[in-house]
Amino acid sequence: MFNPSLSAEERVRRYALANSMQLTQSLGFGKDGTVYMTANATAIKVFTHEAVFARERNCYERLKELNVHEVFGHNVPQFVNSDENLLVLEMTSVQPPFLLDFGSAYLDWPPDFPPEVLEEWNQRKSEEFGRNWPKVQLLLEFMADTYGIYLTDVHPGNITFEESDHTRE
Repeated sequence: MFNPSLSAEERVRRYALANSMQLTQSLGFGKDGTVYMTANATAIKVFTHEAVFARERNCYERLKELNVHEVFGHNVPQFVNSDENLLVLEMTSVQPPFLLDFGSAYLDWPPDFPPEVLEEWNQRKSEEFGRNWPKVQLLLEFMADTYGIYLTDVHPGNITFEESDHTRE
């Protein structure tokens, strides 16, 4: 059972120790958790909330079941292991271009956002992605229609493109 009194650092340390792995660096943190790199080139994400952990784990498990390694040329991390007591998810690391971070995704049904919220979200994402926004929209539609994964945490840090494809117009 998850023990909320343990810090994220303590939980990831316990996971690494239990799985005989060495943490090499922190790759960053966000609203849902912190990601660490291991010496054996996997990424470990330690979550702040049980529901977010479960959502992301369930998405990665589905992608593993369907043998999804890339979507439209974007590399997708592969599920390696998880620990629901520590709220830790281990996955392969990927190089750009990639698609990652499913903590805010909805599985099997789209979020029920009001039309004005969706319109404002689309406008913001169009500005963030520039000329890549139509490609992102196709990717999002494909993920929803093919895998039942509705992504909402969409930004250039989670969906990257080839280096030559980053310019905004």
